[in-house]
Amino acid sequence: MKKTCTLIAVLLLTLAATAQKRENLFVRLGLNFGGSKLYHNTHFNSTNLVEVYELVKISHDPDPYEWPDFEQDYGLRTSYLQPRYGLNLYFAHKLFPVFLNMEYMSSPSSYQKMMFAMTLGLGKDFHPIDMDFFFSGHAGFKRVFKDAGFGAETITFSTSKEARDHLATFYNPSKPLGAQSGNLLALKVGCGHVLGAAERAAVGAELFYELDVTNETVRQARMTNFGLNIYFRFDLANTSF
Repeated sequence: MKKTCTLIAVLLLTLAATAQKRENLFVRLGLNFGGSKLYHNTHFNSTNLVEVYELVKISHDPDPYEWPDFEQDYGLRTSYLQPRYGLNLYFAHKLFPVFLNMEYMSSPSSYQKMMFAMTLGLGKDFHPIDMDFFFSGHAGFKRVFKDAGFGAETITFSTSKEARDHLATFYNPSKPLGAQSGNLLALKVGCGHVLGAAERAAVGAELFYELDVTNETVRQARMTNFGLNIYFRFDLANTSF
């Protein structure tokens, strides 16, 4: 986490200094909160949750206790909702629709853990009429460098509340779903409102969809998610929205 924070601070200062010299460059810092639904689609019977099943199965002996019974009793599901919050640093050019967006956000797997990612793509804010409202559309390739909530928390949050409380006390295997990094195709559409006469800040909302395209030989479980983000952004350079 210290390395991540240091990297963000260095990039923030570097990009802000660059934008001060080049008025066509945008550097914007955003405060974000909202929620998303993770579609991890895990095949639980291929994870080490099977070890928990084998333990529970003993208590049912000599009665038959099959895997579908375990799934039903523990309420296993392949998608669930989580609140989201965090920061993003948006870097773009006034004349070209290319952007770079760095995120330090809570994980779509667990609101208690953080995720660091970077998106490179095409997109822009549009002002269709001479008002303080604008619309935005962005699409690109997103690299998740580390999602600290993806793994044991993904499995425990996929169980019923009662089962989760018990599993969380002892079930914490090391990376049970494989790599905590991934490649995604990201799409965002939204609208916002510019604040103040200087037009150096804005509030808005955006819908986003991120499709996990990581090779399934690397990690079978998916980081695909869909959600809503509410933001407050302000410009770090002498530009405007």
